[in-house]
Amino acid sequence: MTAAHEYNATIVRREDVHDGLAMLWVAPDGQGFAPFLPGQFVAIGRIVEAPGGPRALVKRSYSIGSSAHDRHAVQLFVVHVDDGEFTSWLFEQREGARVWLAPKASGGFTLQGFERGMDLALVSTGTGVAPYVSMIRTYDEAPPWRRAVVINGVRVAADLGFRDELEDAAARDPRLVYLPTTTREPEHSAWTGLRGRVGELLEPSRFRALAGFDLDPSRCHVYVCGNPSMIEDLERLLTARGFKKHTPRHRGTLHLEKYWTE
Repeated sequence: MTAAHEYNATIVRREDVHDGLAMLWVAPDGQGFAPFLPGQFVAIGRIVEAPGGPRALVKRSYSIGSSAHDRHAVQLFVVHVDDGEFTSWLFEQREGARVWLAPKASGGFTLQGFERGMDLALVSTGTGVAPYVSMIRTYDEAPPWRRAVVINGVRVAADLGFRDELEDAAARDPRLVYLPTTTREPEHSAWTGLRGRVGELLEPSRFRALAGFDLDPSRCHVYVCGNPSMIEDLERLLTARGFKKHTPRHRGTLHLEKYWTE
């Protein structure tokens, strides 16, 4: 077994949001995790014993929720996919469990392409909110945006990870708005917040009323993280309104990150 196929990290903390959602803090062996940019992801893995064959490394990538200033352990927000072999294994792991962790983060879903002083719309579904939490934590004292809104769509209110933290952050900072929305929350539950898909909140007049600024491609960047079908829908919607997709070669105001695990 090569060094790349050895467990090199430990789950040092775990908090279950509910049976199908958990927060994991994974600490690498040694001096802490390598420097990263908020919005990047990291791979976590397990070593599989193949009958009669070599050991194999099976891994999945998750966005980091931690502040880039806190690298003792990386915080991951993970969902249990019912028929997902990897997430079923991951959800069996408790504090103290050994796992494989990539030595550094990857990905370009960061604020490197964002123009300082512009408005920022951070749109997500489910656990796709994690990279935005990293951004808000990292830039807490000196945010590069003028105003920012975090939109997180979930099925039911119990799925809202980081809810208390984001509500508190928005209450402290008048430049930040937090808009959680549900699609399947029971009608007569205690939930009094928004209902509907995230795309419905981007309708121009509704967005202006909720966020306090216009979704204008000349003054605003939009980041979208979540399931592929939602991203495809919003890409069509927003490009029709003048937003241009950001790529490594071409700067734009629409940043996309598909977030899907199994």
